[in-house]
Amino acid sequence: MTKFQKFKIFIMTILIASLVCGMNFVMCRQAYSSDAVRVKNFYKLENNSLDMVMIGASTTFTNYSAPLAFKEFGYTSYSLGTNGAPMGLAKSMLIEVLKTQNPKVIIIDINGILYDDKFESKEGSLRAWIDNMPYSQNKIKTIQELVPEDDRLSYYVPFLKYHSNWAKFKDNVNASIDELTHHDDIHLSSMGIQGTAQITPQKSPIPIKTHTQERPMYRLSGLHLKELLDYCQNHGLKNILFTNMPRYYSKKMIPERERNNAAKALIHQYGYEYIDMDDYVDEIGLNPQTDFYNQNHLNIYGQKKLTMYLGKRLNEKYHLSDTQHDEKIIQRYQQEVTAYEKIYKWADEQIRLGKKRRYNYKEVKEIIEKQEI
Repeated sequence: MTKFQKFKIFIMTILIASLVCGMNFVMCRQAYSSDAVRVKNFYKLENNSLDMVMIGASTTFTNYSAPLAFKEFGYTSYSLGTNGAPMGLAKSMLIEVLKTQNPKVIIIDINGILYDDKFESKEGSLRAWIDNMPYSQNKIKTIQELVPEDDRLSYYVPFLKYHSNWAKFKDNVNASIDELTHHDDIHLSSMGIQGTAQITPQKSPIPIKTHTQERPMYRLSGLHLKELLDYCQNHGLKNILFTNMPRYYSKKMIPERERNNAAKALIHQYGYEYIDMDDYVDEIGLNPQTDFYNQNHLNIYGQKKLTMYLGKRLNEKYHLSDTQHDEKIIQRYQQEVTAYEKIYKWADEQIRLGKKRRYNYKEVKEIIEKQEI
């Protein structure tokens, strides 16, 4: 083979690789997804700009509000969570955080230990994280560890999965151009705010604080929790805090409490602190008749109470608000506070009108643009 032939093969390889990367960027779009906004905009944040990061599943952003914490306590934080994130994703999220941030504390919510083995490889839950993170050794390893071998190709080449987006090719191209030309912009919905404006009164919730019995965790989620703990210990990570977000329990949810107790015991064996919010419901001031939109998630009223409790507790222990941030960071968080207040006002109005309204990226964007404070 001549040098010229080798050169042509090299050029063709580069062109094909560029085409594949370009198609992935254009076609891999999860429409109106707060998960996508939450993950992609994390990578736009200034390095070492976060005092606290919370990673996990939906409870990280429905139960805690980073803008409210900034308003009340003056520290910067971010909920890097995705809907239904299985326990296996926590290590991958942690690795991504440590690439660009050096927070005083990283909170890992262990909601994922409640998911069974089948859920640990649930495609929709995995893609909410994997498809929105940039290519890296960590992304490849995450795919290899969590995705069945026969399904991995469409994770490496996502546009094979998002072929239905061809019908919206022009819109996707325009969105891609906008993302490239405004790459450094942090829009008002950068926090990926998401939730449900609703009150679901809990009927006869079971007191759970004294229920200390343990039940073995599911095989895969328990294994992934242990792998995560090994990773934290082997890398000498001291600023890790584990938490379990509050629920109101019925009889059928007792196994969840018992698996949580087993996870708590394992975490303590590794020497890490664990805040079980189920034990602090009274201190938080949560009301089962007004503060939940289902048994597992807080509405805006409960979110506000938990953020005030957790924010105060974290600030007192880790002195989060002592950091001196650049004016650009402060200004961005002040914009986030304005966005949060608009969404809170809108959700409060919907609840008072007796409506039940979910709000994702599309609704949040409209609320921010139209709502007056």
